[in-house]
Order: sequence, then structure tokens, then C-alpha cells
Amino acid sequence: MSVPDLAAPEVESRGSTVRLLATTQAIFFVSLALCVVVNHSTKAQQDGISFYGVWPRTVIVVVAGYAAAGLGLWRAGIWFRRAAAPPSVFLGVRVIAIGLPLLLVTPYDEGVVLNWSHMTIGVAMALVQAAGTIALVRRRSRADVRILSVVQLAGGLLAAASLPTWHFAFLLQGETVYEVAYGLSLLVWVRELAQVQPHSTSVTRSNA
Repeated sequence: MSVPDLAAPEVESRGSTVRLLATTQAIFFVSLALCVVVNHSTKAQQDGISFYGVWPRTVIVVVAGYAAAGLGLWRAGIWFRRAAAPPSVFLGVRVIAIGLPLLLVTPYDEGVVLNWSHMTIGVAMALVQAAGTIALVRRRSRADVRILSVVQLAGGLLAAASLPTWHFAFLLQGETVYEVAYGLSLLVWVRELAQVQPHSTSVTRSNA
């Protein structure tokens, strides 16, 4: 009696996850690019991506981008958990998915409380993203993974250096680089976990 091809559903699921992440991340960055085209002033560069969430002309675009990214990350978390990803990855994407709308409902320009709430959420999300990338480096320290982590670190340092009010207005650039690197790291995670699953399937067949 022939053994069912148990790998087929996983391959399809992996492909769907890659398409989901690639599509939703693309929507997010396209929406961000549109915002930058509309307004790339010093104020936008100094306040970062969050500026477009409070500026009336770009709020709708940002909401659409955040919604797409959040949905993609939340659904990808299901696959990451089933694929035995580390908690920093499958819980991390869920945290980011929840954090995106929280950033929108805590406008930083509406008083001290909301400003600190917004910054706290943003920093917490950045740390979660860093944890996911660090876990990737520890798991597979290939050249491309190391380069990706260095790029993300550089974006994070640029953004962090822009937070103090000493007129170093590169928060937008730093955040953008950081988010691009994190999005790419998730795609690398999918590839990494996918390489493990076929081996598990072959072992199951040999024991059948």
C-alpha cells in the first residue's frame, strides 16, 4: 500500500505563508512609500513613521498599511507555531500584529501620557523584532543572515540616535531600514523551518 504524501500540505502551507508575508509586507511598504512621497519634510524624518499616523492627509493610507501588515503577521504566526519556531518568532509576530493598531490609537502628539504610551509600545515592538532576528542568527549563522542582522542593527541604532532632541533627524530612515530587515528575516525564518520539515517527514515514512 502506498504511503500518503504527507509533505504536500506542508509545502502548500509554506508557499501560502511566503505569499502572505510578501504581499502584506509589500502593501505596508508601498503605503509608507506613498506617505513619504506626499510628505518627506524634516518633521516627518524627525518623528518617523508615526508622523504619518497623525498627519490628516496620510492617516487612511497608514491605517491600510498597518492593517495589511498586522493581518499577515497574525496569520503567519499560526504557521510559525506549527512549524516549531522559537517563541520569540511565533509570539513575536503576534505581538507586532497587536502593537500596530495600538500605535495608531496612542497618537504621540496628543499629550504626555499618549506620547509615552506610544514610545513604550514602539520600543517594546522593536525589542521583540530584535529577539526574533537574534534567534535566527543563533540558529543559522550564515553570511546572508549575519548581513541581515547587521542591517537591522544599523537601522535600529540610527533610529535610536534620532530619538533625543538634538536635531539628528533620521528616525524615519532608521525605522524603515529596521522594518525592511525584520520583514526579510521572517521570510528567511520560513525557509529555515521549511528545511527541517521534509527531514521529519522522511523519518516518519521510514518508521511506518
